[in-house]
Amino acid sequence: MFRLQICDNLTSICVICVPLQDDDAALILALHLTPEAWGACYNPGMNRFVDLHIHTTATPHHSSWEPERLAATAAHLGFYALAATDHNTTASVAALQAAGQRHGVRVISGVEIDSAFGGKLWHTLVYGAPPDAPALLALCATVFERNAADAQALLADLPQQGFCLTGLNNLGRPPNVADVATALARQNNLPGRVPGEGDEAAGMRYLLTRMPGAYKPIGVDEVIAVARQLGAVAILAHPGRSKGIYAIPADADDLAALVEAGLDGIEVYYPSHSAEQQDFLLRAAQRYGLLISGGSDSHHPHQDLARIERSFMTLLDRVP
Repeated sequence: MFRLQICDNLTSICVICVPLQDDDAALILALHLTPEAWGACYNPGMNRFVDLHIHTTATPHHSSWEPERLAATAAHLGFYALAATDHNTTASVAALQAAGQRHGVRVISGVEIDSAFGGKLWHTLVYGAPPDAPALLALCATVFERNAADAQALLADLPQQGFCLTGLNNLGRPPNVADVATALARQNNLPGRVPGEGDEAAGMRYLLTRMPGAYKPIGVDEVIAVARQLGAVAILAHPGRSKGIYAIPADADDLAALVEAGLDGIEVYYPSHSAEQQDFLLRAAQRYGLLISGGSDSHHPHQDLARIERSFMTLLDRVP
């Protein structure tokens, strides 16, 4: 038995035939369907996918997802929820939430914070905080301020050690630590460089191992404290990712220490996680009662969104 639903939005017509007992098996016939019409007509009960790790144009220098296009694409693909998790900024959250309302997609406030803990670099995702909360904006500003100060100190120190560093005044913005690291590796023969490692990773390896204390990101515990203050949650991003010195996969000791520090959850579902890593992370989540999240880490429209089943994401029950 079927129910016929007809929507008319501007010049677009959408006809949806939905079996009363099984929304997942719905048949959609769309004629001249604009993104706006899709958002107005699409049956929310059919939306099943979730991606809670996406970067928009608010991520400086290397992301091109426009909020409107992202929401329209997600609606077209049958997504239930998205999150904008730009690096150290919530600048696109409000725009994506507004676009999500137009297209019938739930949008969760998010941000990805550069951080460190236990001698390793981590990215910590904060979900569910008001994007304009003063404490969250202050946290993001602190990340940029510390990074810029460390970069300036390195620019003064490294040439005194005999290293060549040129071109960093032509970026059109103040250089950050990653910029300094890239120039350091590209313009100098670094001792102990790992074969095949890119310039940025090689430079960061040198700074972190040969100049301890030169780069001082905020601690994961500091991020957790702000999340708790705002009634939000702190999630460890891509804990199984391996990216040289930048990302060393979390082991059991790392997770135990982070849980002790107050971590709320982990990003279990991530494109580069192996089946073994996913199983390890799922067992850790069960052991410690951690929330489960996941996402694509997509930065551009040509990078696929992660079609994760909404029922897998326990994080969804804890955030507005």
